[in-house]
Formats: sequence, structure tokens, C-alpha cells
Amino acid sequence: MTPNLFAENLVRLRELAGLTQQQLAKRSNTGHSSVNRWEKGKSTPKRGNVESLDKALGANGDLMSVWLAVTTGNGLPEWARDIEGIERAARRVTIATPALVPGMLQCPEYAHAVFTAGQPDTDAEEIARLVALRCGRLKELAELQVTAVFPLGAVSYMSPKVRSAQAAALLSWYETGRVKVQVIPEGTLVLVPAAPLMDYRLRSGESAIVSDHADGNLVYDLQSGDRLAGQITAALAAALPEPLSIEALRSLV
Repeated sequence: MTPNLFAENLVRLRELAGLTQQQLAKRSNTGHSSVNRWEKGKSTPKRGNVESLDKALGANGDLMSVWLAVTTGNGLPEWARDIEGIERAARRVTIATPALVPGMLQCPEYAHAVFTAGQPDTDAEEIARLVALRCGRLKELAELQVTAVFPLGAVSYMSPKVRSAQAAALLSWYETGRVKVQVIPEGTLVLVPAAPLMDYRLRSGESAIVSDHADGNLVYDLQSGDRLAGQITAALAAALPEPLSIEALRSLV
């Protein structure tokens, strides 16, 4: 039988750890013959065995993510395949946006300006409802830690009233210790990401890469997720360090 993605990664992680099949079997309380079958792709272990293997290899959930991809066709459990399920299951998220402040960090004034510009035919009552939903989201997700990277111009180019309110809101979130902010300075060209990207780290050890588009969110598979995670890293590399980012936001209040 041709080895599957799980089998290939099990071999890779074992070799990186410098273990033989027999040593891995002993550390994970599994059988040598079982490890041999799993590495050849002749069978796939149960979740409990994968958790033991992952721990024995020091894989920090990577092996579990691959196992989920092989057994479910997605790197996430079924209950966490929509954005709400992912948000509620996550302990932290890194968000990179090309033009705007991330939605869950927008203040009411900023969100109202965004919705009004993007949905000019929507009535005021519906706009107010959307603003309330967006601006209350992070308060609902009380345990979620957020790292956000976005252009400073996403705040500085707004009207004075909106600019001041949004900068103050970001500083307020920063002071809670839940939110870290890194802004990309004005005049810096960053080619990626082309759309807002969110890298969620779930409590179970899995990760999920989600992109935000006008017609909805897209949850990526593991291979695409790895590539897109690199785009988030590139955006972070182009941003100011956090102390300088906070100083820049304070100048806008």
C-alpha cells in the first residue's frame, strides 16, 4: 500500500526526533508492529494512539493535524469547519489584513464607516445591527488572544473622528493584555496578504487558516494553510515592532 500523508509525516517526525520505530513504540506505549504498519500506510491509528505518538515525538499537535486531514479530509474536526466554530474553539489568532483594521478590533465608528461604504443601499437599522455584531464579537470570545497586523494607514487615513476613536479602541484592547498590535508603516509596500488572513490555533492543538472575502469565509486545507501562514509571517516581518506600533497609534488619538 502506498504510504499516505499521515504515514509520511510519522516517518519524518520520528527521524527528526532521532528515534527508531521500536523506541517510538516504547515511548508512546504502542506496539512496534503497529508503528511499522502505520509508517507503511497499511493502517491508520486511532485518535488515542495519535495523541500518544504526537506527545512522544514532541510534535506539538502537528501529527494530530495531519491525522485529521487524512481521516476527515480536512485539518479540522467537523464541529469547527465554520468560522464561528473555529473562533469559539481557538485560544489565539493572528490576523493580517491588507487595508483595514481587523473586523473584531473595529470600534463602532470605524465599523459604521466600513459598512456604510461597502453596503450603500442598506438601511440604517441594518447597518446598526451589523456594527453591534462586529464590535461585540471579541467581548463574546472572552478567552481569545489576538495578534493583529495591518497598515497604519487603515487608521490614519480615516476622518479625524473615526481615526481618533479607532486608535483609542485599539489602545484599550492592547491594555487588556489580550491584543497585540503591529502596524505596517505608511509608505511600506507589502504584496501579501491580498485578502484578510486569520491563523487560528485551537485548544485541541489543530490550526486553521481562514481568509475573509466579500461573499464569505474560506477555510483552507493543510497544504494551502501552510503556504498562507507564510504570507502572515511576511506581513509581520514588514510591520513595526509592537512598542513602536503602540507609539504610532497613540499619536493618532
